[in-house]
Amino acid sequence: MNHDHRIVVLGAGLSGLTAAYDLCRAGFQVTLLEATPDLGGLASSTPIDGYPVERFYHFICRGDRDLINIANQVGVEDQLHWQHTSTSSYVNGHLYPFSTPFDLINFTPVPFWQRIRFGLHVLRSRYRKHWESLDGIAATPWLISNLGEEAYNAIWKPLIQVKFGDYHRQISASWMWHRIYRVARSRKWLLAGESFGYFNNGSYTLVDGLRAALESMPNCTLRLNSPAKKIVIDTGKVKAVHCETSDIPCEAVISTIALQNLDKLLPHLTDPYFENIRSIKMIGVVCMLLSLDRPFSDNFWLNINDPRIPHNGIIELTNLNENLREAGLNILYIPYYLSTSAPRYRATNEELLKENLETLKIINPSFEPGWIKEYVVTRSPHAQAICTTNFSQRIPPTRSPLKGLYLSDSTQFYPEDRTLSAAVRFGRQAATLCMEDLSGT
Repeated sequence: MNHDHRIVVLGAGLSGLTAAYDLCRAGFQVTLLEATPDLGGLASSTPIDGYPVERFYHFICRGDRDLINIANQVGVEDQLHWQHTSTSSYVNGHLYPFSTPFDLINFTPVPFWQRIRFGLHVLRSRYRKHWESLDGIAATPWLISNLGEEAYNAIWKPLIQVKFGDYHRQISASWMWHRIYRVARSRKWLLAGESFGYFNNGSYTLVDGLRAALESMPNCTLRLNSPAKKIVIDTGKVKAVHCETSDIPCEAVISTIALQNLDKLLPHLTDPYFENIRSIKMIGVVCMLLSLDRPFSDNFWLNINDPRIPHNGIIELTNLNENLREAGLNILYIPYYLSTSAPRYRATNEELLKENLETLKIINPSFEPGWIKEYVVTRSPHAQAICTTNFSQRIPPTRSPLKGLYLSDSTQFYPEDRTLSAAVRFGRQAATLCMEDLSGT
């Protein structure tokens, strides 16, 4: 179809790239604005020894159909692979395998019958079809009632408490359930080990595939280093997007940027929709990527519950993505989720490295600073919504009350956590609603 309608997409993360891809394929005139020099947003990459490596860790589950479908459409499906991985838990100075039901039986920090209850709870969560009844329940009492207090304290409490800090007792059971559900569904069968997916070059594979597709379409304009300054509104409708050097006339804007950043582009609108998005609380993330000259462990994911260690996990991506190993890379991530006002968020890269050297030595006494070839620290101020109870009532609809403004935001993923697949799905949803409205259908 050949349309004269002009649409601006804000943000070239996976949501923005996917929305622009669908709009351009349908024939609309699209300008995609990205404030930074890189595509991908939270799925962007940085070069390590000349190889693209994700700034933040990602993995793919077998139920991530939206991600798999877009990979097929842009022709990178042959670069998606599945790998059995290992998970362990580091509890008070001891390392315990935690990948299979048989590992659970031997997880001695938890009383035996609570280990059984934990396994049954994972099984029930895997086959649960509806989450709405959990929306108004806090995760902590829900987990304690299903697992027992010792199991909760040993397995889930440190993960929730370290991530959400003072808010951890307010987190919804629905959000917690979906984390369990998604991983459990990635097992081929009940007693099988964990199996996750990866692209050859991580998320860069899909981001670059979408870039190539967009650049091949004459009705797409892709502008990097081009932050929007203002969304121009006239008589209750979107009219243009103001950038540093020019205005881009348009009939619609699809925003995939953080809600807090979108709010700065709009006049102070008093509609309850916009009051709601201003009130949603977010936490940031500081993620240290380490390139080592050798493996740190045999685990892809290491959960941590130790009072000496201030973070709740280590992700060793090389133990998922075999291409990294073949490229001679050993990639490890140490994430901290926290308020942007927290001292650790504002710490220098050197201060973070010094702290992490100490914690890595605790976990693996043979570790030495000389193992580190290179490190990169990436910060994002709006990485995770604080999904408190009844969060479903606060999710902003994709179609805003301002005519021509559509949202694709991670808050809409709820109860799903921030996944690449959800980013694709909601980018496509925003594009679909926008096309329907402009086409009059």
